[in-house]
Amino acid sequence: MLDAWDVAIFRAIHHGLRQPWLDPIMMWLTDPGPLKYPLLGLIALSFLVLRGKRGAIGLLVLSLTIAAGDQLSSHIVKPLFKRPRPATTMKDVRALFGVRSSKSFPSTHATNFFAAAPVVSAVFPQVTVFAYVYATVVGLSRIYVGDHYPFDVLGGTALGLFLGFLGRRAYFRLVGTLLGRGLATVPAQGSTSIPMTARGERAPSGGP
Repeated sequence: MLDAWDVAIFRAIHHGLRQPWLDPIMMWLTDPGPLKYPLLGLIALSFLVLRGKRGAIGLLVLSLTIAAGDQLSSHIVKPLFKRPRPATTMKDVRALFGVRSSKSFPSTHATNFFAAAPVVSAVFPQVTVFAYVYATVVGLSRIYVGDHYPFDVLGGTALGLFLGFLGRRAYFRLVGTLLGRGLATVPAQGSTSIPMTARGERAPSGGP
């Protein structure tokens, strides 16, 4: 029953959304190609430049969280379930990246991006919505290009969020420990400084 729903939803997305102009966009979301490393470098630089010490801690936690998700998904969960990819079992699949012999469940892309989203939103709260929307669109692209069933993406999403919120918790604890009991100071105009909590929020004042 679940397999039937999985195949039906796969076909609705994979064939129902098909548009010639959409193919390169979905392929780019799945694999940015030569732009991948410059984009990663830009993200790392934004952490360090825009958030300083907090950003360095966040970048470390983000890297470790994604690495954990990638290894867990690819080398532990996939060999455990051994689910074949859609293109190897269905004749009507347009495999935009070719037929792949690696296993399908869970989607490592979904795992990695949803593991990243909670950590990124902890460091940059203003991009929270974008982080989750982008992870969702990447997951959708994995179905569109023919590499994964919807349940593969959902499995990767669940695994990624689990690891991501562990990483988010680790980030706040490290900030609190390394920057002093959860408080840091952000210089304001003149010599005044504003106390901030480990979550980047303004700490309550002691006055009325």
